[in-house]
Amino acid sequence: MPTLARKPSVSAVLAVLAVLALSSSCERRASEPASSLIWYAGRSRPAFDPDGPPDALRFALERHLSRGLVERDSSGRIRAGIASAIECSSDSLTWTFRLPAALRYTDRSKVTSRDLRDALLAGLGRDDHATRSWLLGAVRGVSQVRAGRSLPSLGIETPDERTLVLRLAVRDRRLLEKLAVPGVATPWKRRKGEWADAVGVGPYRIVAHDGERSLTLVRAASAAGVEASLDTLHVRFGSGSARARSILRQGLADVTWPVPPGLLDQPLPKGWSVERRAADPPRRLLLVLRADVPPTTKALVRQSLAHSLNREELLGALGSRGEPLRRWLPGARDDYDWPRLETAAERADRRAAQLASRSPRAGQPVRPESHHLTAAFDADLAGALVMPALQRQWEQAGHYVDIRPLRGPAAASQALRAAAAQVHLVESQALLPGLEPELVQLVMPLRGPAVGAFRTGWRTREFDRALASLGTSSGPDPDQVQAALAADRIVLPIAGLPWQYAFREPAGPPSVHPAYGPHWTRPARGASAPRSR
Repeated sequence: MPTLARKPSVSAVLAVLAVLALSSSCERRASEPASSLIWYAGRSRPAFDPDGPPDALRFALERHLSRGLVERDSSGRIRAGIASAIECSSDSLTWTFRLPAALRYTDRSKVTSRDLRDALLAGLGRDDHATRSWLLGAVRGVSQVRAGRSLPSLGIETPDERTLVLRLAVRDRRLLEKLAVPGVATPWKRRKGEWADAVGVGPYRIVAHDGERSLTLVRAASAAGVEASLDTLHVRFGSGSARARSILRQGLADVTWPVPPGLLDQPLPKGWSVERRAADPPRRLLLVLRADVPPTTKALVRQSLAHSLNREELLGALGSRGEPLRRWLPGARDDYDWPRLETAAERADRRAAQLASRSPRAGQPVRPESHHLTAAFDADLAGALVMPALQRQWEQAGHYVDIRPLRGPAAASQALRAAAAQVHLVESQALLPGLEPELVQLVMPLRGPAVGAFRTGWRTREFDRALASLGTSSGPDPDQVQAALAADRIVLPIAGLPWQYAFREPAGPPSVHPAYGPHWTRPARGASAPRSR
């Protein structure tokens, strides 16, 4: 595939289009010089799907093009977004949101309450993930939603073009937090199609695109109390550290995020720096041993695989990209019980003891443990650094591992498929802070697809109250949850993953939202606070 440096004509066309778009924009202040930046995203371009499973890069792109009914600011507080007024009944079961009369998409067409209703409904009943159903679990009728079936009657009403009413079956103290998750209550003129069809409410709009390789965004009307901090934002996509290094050397990028695996194994070109920021909710690299795909359906197989791993070596393979984890879940007081690496003799003794406890016949020979596995991972993310060490450790213990590197939509769909690889390396980030949002990603619903971006196959009734998504109970004890996870060995936390990005020093580092990563927006000047009661 030709490099960006060999396509000057494409770059020239994009630059001309951006200039033309800027010259017609009434949003740019005359006192400010024109500004532009090239953001190199070191992975395959995600599909445009505002109702899809959580994806950090897709969230970042969408948040530059459209904003939600309510928003989480960089301090973690929930504030009104495009809503001009928020009202709540005395029993907290009826929530009313009012939209400004002048609210428009970036193509100047009108935004109505029906667009917000469509946003809430669009993610319900999907076959691949049940994230929206969990987030809206308190709304009347959502508990009756079933994947692939027609939606039941729901407590989502639009009495007029400027009013959206949510009627709840039970109180949910975290309702506004859930509505602030990107895509949940975010209006789009079309919710399906390509990025060229992504028309939102701002603060940027797309004016040019080059297939799978680039998007050009320009300043648009401010929305949800934020505005574009640049006049033009060029977004380019590409896989692999070699390609990224070439782009950095040739000066064809100002910021790189996500950082491709392996890029930081060698010093960056002169004039480039790397920064890390803590993510909140925390991001983690998890090893998932699927409880619903043979042979990892058996606890003995998962235990054997877990006790063959050297955690320090896996963490070392991440280099500066990962951070050690002691306590995994929020609120836990005890360290997570990572499986101890067994020697060959200890492994044989454990297997003999297991066979003796299960068989009445004495002297039964010890069968060697050997399992054939397929391991899948996103080749553009941190799992690509760990997979070689993981494969080597298991093969040293007598297990055979076929690795399956995937990219883009193929990687996203594989992590959620019912029939898939037994082993997955996934980057995980809860949708909200706290124990319950972490837990809901790990425990499968009793029926239907997983909540979040990956499937574990782990079904248990132990945490039903926490998974009800209503935010009304104190929840389970985090140390007990950690102990249950350690006992079943379905998910193992390898490392913490802070936000990490490289930037050209003259351009400076980007702003970083703790939940959603780097961004090029800022609070709008003179934005008025909405009415609430």
